[in-house]
Amino acid sequence: MADLRVKTGTSAVVYGDNDTTPVDVRATRDGAMFTVPWLTGLALEGRCFGINVGADTTPLAFTAGFTATKPEAYITVPTGTTIIPVLIEVAMEDTSSISVIDCVATLSAVIDTSPGGNSLTIHNMRTDKPRKSLCTATSIVTTGTAPYTGNFLEFWRGTAGVVPDGYNSATAQTSELNSKTSWCVSDALAPPVIVGPGSLSVWCSLADGTTGWIIVIWAEVPSNSIV
Repeated sequence: MADLRVKTGTSAVVYGDNDTTPVDVRATRDGAMFTVPWLTGLALEGRCFGINVGADTTPLAFTAGFTATKPEAYITVPTGTTIIPVLIEVAMEDTSSISVIDCVATLSAVIDTSPGGNSLTIHNMRTDKPRKSLCTATSIVTTGTAPYTGNFLEFWRGTAGVVPDGYNSATAQTSELNSKTSWCVSDALAPPVIVGPGSLSVWCSLADGTTGWIIVIWAEVPSNSIV
């Protein structure tokens, strides 16, 4: 009769620091072997984080027009830390006129450790907050470093269309694509992997400006656990 046992690994997980380190097969504390996706396991471990640009019923005013140094959301990834974006969602509440709107997300090896703008609180996706993110987050950047040099990639362009009319939340929308757009890691067989030092930038630009909300969620691990 076989007796198979596994090591529990929910909150505290031992990571190998090279490709030949033996590691335990993980299980929940009731002995159920992990069959969930890896990202779900990281969330259970407290290694998934997120930010809100705007919250509750209060949107933020986005920067008018596209400026490479002024993303609406900016995540700084320090040396020794790696993040994988999981979700980016942009919701626009009010536009001032008919105009082309661009929603873009870019990964880059360029990092700005002190961008001007609103400092954001990074929240753990576990409510008991067993870990703290080593990244920093800024919204509505006023002075920053353009990420479009070195190794960079626009991995998502949510929309680049013309808003058919100036609208606000009290006006019926003609198309949800004009008021909300999102990217999810499930849409990418090869997800972005930002190995620090690096950055994640998200823009939502309209020529005359707009107000709205942005949600960014990511998984965060020590770089030596994967590279």
